[in-house]
Amino acid sequence: MVARRGDLTYIGGESHAMLPSDIDNRRSTHGGLDTAAVRRVQESILVHGFAQVADRELGLPRDFRRKLSEAYFNNQVLRSDVPDLPVDRKRARDVIYYEWDTPGLRLGEYEDIRIKDRGDIPGERQHFRVLLLENDYARAWVAACLSLIPARMRRDRGTFGVNLFRTYTNVVTRPHQDNEEFIIIYVLDKVGGGAKSYLYSADNPEKRIFHRTLRPGEILIFKDSDFLHGATPLKPRPNQDAQRDAMICTVDYPSTYLESKQG
Repeated sequence: MVARRGDLTYIGGESHAMLPSDIDNRRSTHGGLDTAAVRRVQESILVHGFAQVADRELGLPRDFRRKLSEAYFNNQVLRSDVPDLPVDRKRARDVIYYEWDTPGLRLGEYEDIRIKDRGDIPGERQHFRVLLLENDYARAWVAACLSLIPARMRRDRGTFGVNLFRTYTNVVTRPHQDNEEFIIIYVLDKVGGGAKSYLYSADNPEKRIFHRTLRPGEILIFKDSDFLHGATPLKPRPNQDAQRDAMICTVDYPSTYLESKQG
């Protein structure tokens, strides 16, 4: 079942507590984000189907990436627990249930995190779960992502998938779609070269729309149905192994979790 309303955490309004960090004194939305930066992202999504922005541009704290990395990108959380592609990738996962209560947002842990027929692997998989809403910074990240979706494109309720990935060689196997509404890529750390993110037009797969390396702190958000996405392999530097830590998030279609439970 979906998290009960009494189990949901409310984020929004004047009573919203800011993160215990050096967040900037800027014009802010319910999540403490820079209103103008959020608007620019939303307008770019409406016009181009994608947007790129940095965490600091959004008004997230200077210690935001460091706090998330310390909490989750370690060997206690990340693991290779089921067959995966690329085979050397380490990962963890969570799924959040959300309800918009404008201007605020209610969040709760969803009961199911299984993924099905994704990443060139048929069937269902259940990766190691991490409960992100127990952490102030992770909770703020979920709220920030959902606030970037233009209001006219939001659903009143839904699920939000969060994948924590540490990759060493190949980031993905090929250009692909995840068959969700929106994808958000947030790079927290990177060692080595390569790993250029790309978007190709779904209508014309020969047409490349975006092609650049996301640096730590940079975010790429896009409509999944509009593009084929991926990234080039990581390239180690002399005497140094390559590694990329990233959060890959999905704003899910109702059919991914909610409709299947209702059925």
